[in-house]
Amino acid sequence: MKALLVHPGTQHAFRLARELHRLGLLGEFWTSLALREDGLSARLARTRSDMSWLRNRIAHGVSAPRLHSRPLAEWRALLRLRCGADPLTVFHERNAAFQKAIPDLSLQQAQAVIAFDTSGWLLARRAQQFGKPFILDRTIAHPAVLHRLAGSIERQYPSWTVAGANRHAAVAAAEDEEHARARRIVVGSSFARDTLIGEGVDAVKIRVNPYGVDWTRFATANPGSSAPASGRPQRFLFAGSVIARKGIPVLLEAWQSLDRGDAELWIAGGIGPAEQRLIPALPGLRLLGRIPNADMQRIYAETDVLVLPSLVEGFSLVLLEALAAGLPVIATPNTGAGDFLTSPVLGELVETGSAESLRAAMERQLLQPADRTKVRAAAAERSSHYSWEAYGRRWADLFAEVV
Repeated sequence: MKALLVHPGTQHAFRLARELHRLGLLGEFWTSLALREDGLSARLARTRSDMSWLRNRIAHGVSAPRLHSRPLAEWRALLRLRCGADPLTVFHERNAAFQKAIPDLSLQQAQAVIAFDTSGWLLARRAQQFGKPFILDRTIAHPAVLHRLAGSIERQYPSWTVAGANRHAAVAAAEDEEHARARRIVVGSSFARDTLIGEGVDAVKIRVNPYGVDWTRFATANPGSSAPASGRPQRFLFAGSVIARKGIPVLLEAWQSLDRGDAELWIAGGIGPAEQRLIPALPGLRLLGRIPNADMQRIYAETDVLVLPSLVEGFSLVLLEALAAGLPVIATPNTGAGDFLTSPVLGELVETGSAESLRAAMERQLLQPADRTKVRAAAAERSSHYSWEAYGRRWADLFAEVV
């Protein structure tokens, strides 16, 4: 059986393409911009710092004949964004144009069509016209949950706006159509599944397939000495986009109220100008900016605890990366962490949107620092389930259900 995999962006689509190809299940992979693994552009992206932003566009493990790019819609969208156009409108129109660019022949030759949320509604229609099962990879929880939580956050932190909480009618209709037409909906966590069911999506068609992590890569990173052993300050790490949806205002409030001594909070992630103005100069706070994933091993090695107070995720990969590197995690259930934080050695869950709950958890870590060796050992017990190879095998089982 062969699948047509389509995603105009990145997320984990490139890794899914790799696993499908490894298992002999990939027919074609269509995306807006992809670099052949053995091509000159990929080599430059690996070696030149000014091209590092392209590293996540390298299609590792996907042979050139199965790889197809349509970059024009992407460049047009970026140009419109720079001119001040509304992002939701831009990306919705980009996604529509991208779906229309997929040839009929590609759908006809496929045995199943895989697309991602907000970029698959037209493909779902076309797949049904050709009698092909449509599988939706839903990367985040149902947006209605974010809408409800956003109101609380914006009342508590009036200066912060939760982007994406209010969907345009066209985007909402597209997502509803994707849910309705999908033969199967794949999500990364039980939290994401439960939000879909809570909003009326048919539970029978939903499958939970958590992502994986390269355990060897992160587990073999040199952690140096932990804070207690080296005498350096304890360091909390946030990794991700510096936006309200990720719980940044909650984190900043918790940090301000924490009896932190000389502890530090490192924030690694892209920061827009509006968010930059809202972040005060606090003792111990370091803004690292956007860090390429290839460099995150160093960041994990130099920090002690990952903090992720997100309002809504699908399944956050940084949680697994941190655990593999020996960092315990403090996270909300809405990150997907509830599926695997079953041991206190690995960290703890905190109430979503509660700075007090987050502060208390951070304080416990300060009072009793984690042993990285024990964290890695406890995390390794889960490595066989949370691996990319296991992720691919679960996709193979899913294909067997629908093809």
